[in-house]
Amino acid sequence: MVCLVLTIGWFLYRAGDDATEVLARNALTELTGRVSQAIDRQTMGARESLNVVAPPAVRTASPGQPPAMLPFPVHRKELEERLWLANLMFEDPSYVYFGGADGSFLGIKQEEGSQFTYSVREPDGKNYVYQLRGPGTPMELVAAQEYEPRKRPWYVQAVQRGRETWSSVYADYRQKHLGINLSKPIFDTDGKLLGVANSSIGLLRLTTLLRALPLGAHGVAFVTELNGDMIADSVNEPLHQIRDQDPDLRRLNASQSSSPLVRQAYEEVRRYLARQPAQSGKLMLLSSRTEGGKIEVAFRLHHDAAGLDWLAISAAPRSDFLGSVTSGVYQTLMLGLMAVCLTFVIGFLLLRWVLRDIRRLTQAAKSIGNGSPFPDLNINRNDEIGQLAQSFVEMERNLRTDRLTNVLNRDSLIAQIDFRRSNCVDGSPLHFGLLFIDLDRFKAVNDEYGHDEGDKVLVTIAQRLQHTLRHDDSVARFGGDEFVVYLHGVSDMEVARSIADKIRHAVNKPIPGREGQQYVVDASVGVSLYPDDGLDVETLLRVADSRMFDQKRLHRILSV
Repeated sequence: MVCLVLTIGWFLYRAGDDATEVLARNALTELTGRVSQAIDRQTMGARESLNVVAPPAVRTASPGQPPAMLPFPVHRKELEERLWLANLMFEDPSYVYFGGADGSFLGIKQEEGSQFTYSVREPDGKNYVYQLRGPGTPMELVAAQEYEPRKRPWYVQAVQRGRETWSSVYADYRQKHLGINLSKPIFDTDGKLLGVANSSIGLLRLTTLLRALPLGAHGVAFVTELNGDMIADSVNEPLHQIRDQDPDLRRLNASQSSSPLVRQAYEEVRRYLARQPAQSGKLMLLSSRTEGGKIEVAFRLHHDAAGLDWLAISAAPRSDFLGSVTSGVYQTLMLGLMAVCLTFVIGFLLLRWVLRDIRRLTQAAKSIGNGSPFPDLNINRNDEIGQLAQSFVEMERNLRTDRLTNVLNRDSLIAQIDFRRSNCVDGSPLHFGLLFIDLDRFKAVNDEYGHDEGDKVLVTIAQRLQHTLRHDDSVARFGGDEFVVYLHGVSDMEVARSIADKIRHAVNKPIPGREGQQYVVDASVGVSLYPDDGLDVETLLRVADSRMFDQKRLHRILSV
């Protein structure tokens, strides 16, 4: 009888430990995916702003013809218009500027709200700084400075490398936050250097996002450079400090963090990278044992040709997930002892009852990670295991859906598509289409009526998309005003475009707003088909995103 009780306890502990390991790793996978998405969106924003200032060459429809290049503005007025457009792409304050090869300079910086700084320098002249409230508003001269753009590090580095170049992460003394620059050399059709365009962005939004993530009781998430210098974190500590009589802000290193878990997680990642290099974009999962118990670590390297090398790291102690299971094990052991005192049969039935529920929890935890449908747990218990089952259901909903619109989030949609691809059979090949949707004129609603009204518009658009689609289709919000629609079984481009037109008509209907206002937004939709346009989700998304931008440019041309 005693051996039976010990066996029960051992099996319960092993099953609970396995379930919490799977749950911890899947939760960290989801969290690291969100952090990586935020990094990609922020860095992509800087790159797209430079593409507004100097658009890349466009491939022509005729085979063998060289790509067509849009001429770079010759007059300051035309360049100023592009700088305004590039600057207004950011929700946060930003700085977009251009240094000419002749020594001229033109820059527009959004300080906050509708406060802007306009800087202009003629060749071999002074740099004059003005303040204004927006395009076309009166300007007030605030400073005249000696400034030579061709001697600045961002200009020199971009010219030396001959392509887009990220600066080092720096600490802005005035703004008290971190920032980074992306510089792009600009050449004419003959290869002559015209100058360097630069987009300067702040990194405060990354820390704000990390501190809003559902990290659990003791979990952490942070972003560092390869040497450990912190870029953003979920820990409430400053990422830089001012020392006496030192004008520079000192960066915080992960090894100096006040959080023991941050220090331990970075040390585990550092040890791993010392043994073997990580592949850019690949998620890595590590386990470690500390004095406080086991911890799980997930990290992903973000690297690009412009010189970006960032680590997105998340970590959590396994005890955060094991507590409820451990309590359930102790309670079940007590019931097992009582059952042994009564009959062997009752104890055996109790063992099967408990293990069945824990197996369901383990299977449910695995389904969160691989994108398979979440199983119906059917666990109606009032003890800790029942509470854990309820936590699983709530966690599945939080991790797979967008909290504002209640549609799928990006990582959940990709996981579900990968699950369908891995489970399709040769006799019945998988076909589907992806629609990449970007809302036009949505920013005007946000700017004029506020983010609350903008959120209502997003919720309404999401509902319309769901009502327009079939039962087997899915819609996900990719962040901001972007949505992606999965069209199951669609293999014909004309059918996909027909559905895209149907969606666009649904989106284009007026949306009632505050005080009788009617908001009208439009949508640019890009289409891609599997397997015609790609064999993986990332390729299909890039194709659909590119076609969406082609349609957006067409809308802009037609609206002129």
